[in-house]
Amino acid sequence: MGGATSTISGSGGSSVSGIAGSNISGGSGSISITSSVNRFGAARVSAESAPVANATVANASGANLRAYYSTKEMQLFEIVGAKNAFKPDSPELPYLNLPANGIVSFNPGEGLFATVLVEDTSTPSVCVGTIAENFQVRPGSSVIITASRKIVQQKSDQDNEWVDEDGNNHKTA
Repeated sequence: MGGATSTISGSGGSSVSGIAGSNISGGSGSISITSSVNRFGAARVSAESAPVANATVANASGANLRAYYSTKEMQLFEIVGAKNAFKPDSPELPYLNLPANGIVSFNPGEGLFATVLVEDTSTPSVCVGTIAENFQVRPGSSVIITASRKIVQQKSDQDNEWVDEDGNNHKTA
């Protein structure tokens, strides 16, 4: 399966890279490629010039997800409003799109808190579930969101981002 990589650098000096599968070329489910992801002055960089990130999230949940992140703990009411609609983007609470069956690389800096929410398939602006609230992301910590919507650590000495610490491969066909 062919993939592509793109990198977004935000105005705060952080950078985010994304790798997605066969649906990389647009529409919902793409990461860091569509214009809806490029916000706050972010600019795409070609794969050749993409910096190496020190953490990844592999999304094997089967759903498109949003991972809101901050250096401090967040409250759900800061992210989701009336009728479970996601609140507009803000520099204070940015998020990463985690496409179904995709991998996102990022730099957590000194560590972050992440709240991972499930997007509605027909209306991506609506939240239909919570996977984790204020999950602590440590520097260099890579994780997998499993099909059962659990967060597990990736095996650290493995080149395959889909393999967890117990040797289970979570890649879906």
